[in-house]
Amino acid sequence: MLDDIHDIRPPVMTGLDPGLVRGLLWFAGAMVLCALIVLVVRYWLKKRKHKRQEALALPLLSPYETAVRDLEQCMAGFGTDAKIFYFELGRIVKAYVSGTFQINCSEMTSQEMARAVKKLRFLDPGLKTELIRFQDQCDPIRYMPLAAQASLDAGRMQQDLALAGSLVARIEQAVADAATRSDAEDA
Repeated sequence: MLDDIHDIRPPVMTGLDPGLVRGLLWFAGAMVLCALIVLVVRYWLKKRKHKRQEALALPLLSPYETAVRDLEQCMAGFGTDAKIFYFELGRIVKAYVSGTFQINCSEMTSQEMARAVKKLRFLDPGLKTELIRFQDQCDPIRYMPLAAQASLDAGRMQQDLALAGSLVARIEQAVADAATRSDAEDA
């Protein structure tokens, strides 16, 4: 009687093995991740190479050279619009002082810039005063109403442009003289 009782057959596998499917999915995910890493690294290297080529292609100008170039373009670029002209003139002088003395004048008000300029050691006190006076002289024109700007003539703008150029040149000369004295003392 017990001879006719048979065990239950084990289940028959149909379809794919779940372990194999899981392994294939992990492998595919790893391949996609590797491909993304390779693409990101290639993009970064190309971008870095491009920036390096741009940096090599553009000659770096000193703050003095930049200021002289911008001052030459200033009058021609803004014509008779006094407000824009004086904002640009102030920006050029502030950028020159910032680049020469490594102080961030570009974000300073004229009063803050005056305090920073007064702290400069080797700059002549008369030159400091002229620089501060120049900024103070330009401020009212920057913020005057448009109707009052009509009273400004091109001659005044030309004089202020020449004064800015003179200040930049004299500060550059003072910086060069201070560097020469410093080198002479070191030797």
